Amino acid sequence: MGILDQQTILLIAGGILAGGLLGWLLASLGGNRRLGKSESDWRARYEKALQQIEKLKTQSRALETSLETERTAGLKFKQAAVRAKTELDSLREKANTLAKNVFTLGAERDQLNSQLEASTKLVHAAKLQIRDLQNEFQKSKDFYTTQIKSAVEQRQLLEGKIDDARHEQESLNNLLEASRSEHESVSRLLASAQARLEGLEKLENKVVALEADNADLRHQATLATREAETLQHDVAELKELKNQNKELAHCLQSMENSRKQYEADAKRYRSQYEQAEKQSDTLRMKLGNIEENFIAMREAEDEVRTAGQGSTDNTPPFGLAEPDGEPDDLTEIVGIGKVFEQMLHELGVFHFRQIAAFGPGDVARINSELKEFRGRIEHDDWIGQAKELHFKKHGQAPDDDAEANSLH
Repeated sequence: MGILDQQTILLIAGGILAGGLLGWLLASLGGNRRLGKSESDWRARYEKALQQIEKLKTQSRALETSLETERTAGLKFKQAAVRAKTELDSLREKANTLAKNVFTLGAERDQLNSQLEASTKLVHAAKLQIRDLQNEFQKSKDFYTTQIKSAVEQRQLLEGKIDDARHEQESLNNLLEASRSEHESVSRLLASAQARLEGLEKLENKVVALEADNADLRHQATLATREAETLQHDVAELKELKNQNKELAHCLQSMENSRKQYEADAKRYRSQYEQAEKQSDTLRMKLGNIEENFIAMREAEDEVRTAGQGSTDNTPPFGLAEPDGEPDDLTEIVGIGKVFEQMLHELGVFHFRQIAAFGPGDVARINSELKEFRGRIEHDDWIGQAKELHFKKHGQAPDDDAEANSLH
């Protein structure tokens, strides 16, 4: 704006100068007329004045051109100033927004610091809770181990009772079968005696008829009387047989009652055995849950240890990289559940022959993985069970296998 004002002032000053010069020229012309100067002097001055006027016009046009240029530049400057003002206002708004964001971020930082402190306290409390849970887990493990041992002993005791009951039932069945055979024999004897009794009654009727009809037949009657006495003796024997039959029937009934009692006892023992089986299955499920919780805790501890210190696994390879054919069902070994089987698979143990070939170093390695459950290999005799299961499946001892002496 200052440049434009200066140019305007210069333009006005030039106009005033040109007007003053023109007035001076006219005044000079008038004075010359009055003074009587010559026409040549007048013309010379007039031409000089025209040259000065032309020069002033040239300067005026130059000033107008410069003024137009300055006006254009001033307009552009105004537009640039408006844009700069707009950008300045935008920058001020951004600066205010940034200031607000900085304040908000500071508040969030304070809140995050508070949350970090609270999280640290929670982690500390979680560590204490994990320690308490580990202690409780150890107590639960000891309790369930005792329960499982007691259940196994009860199961073995019940199996022994059931076997005794089965043997006794078989003896009773044999005795009952013999009694039935004897009863059938007595029944046949009774039927024969009944038939003889009927024959005797017919003979007695014949004797009476003969005595009434013919006295001469007394001798025959005497003979018939003797025969009748013999028959009476047979009748007495028949009565004795009937009594014996009753005693045998009573004995048979007693044996039948004993058999029913033994069957009831066997049913009760079978029910107790099934209940013991259910309890054993329940304990196995609880043990499986405990094993899963133990594995989860072990993985959580490994993750915490890895996050806090970094992990470098320098453990040498163990077992097979993959099963040699179809893997064996390791859960057939008492003491190995699905969780332990998965752990053994991760260590490269897939077959009975590998467990049967465990040496002291292998047992120590597995025990280090079992941690709180270390000692299960020796306590449950995994090696002995693996040898028996391998022999049962393959028909030969693991020592006869070409690969039995190596886990790899």
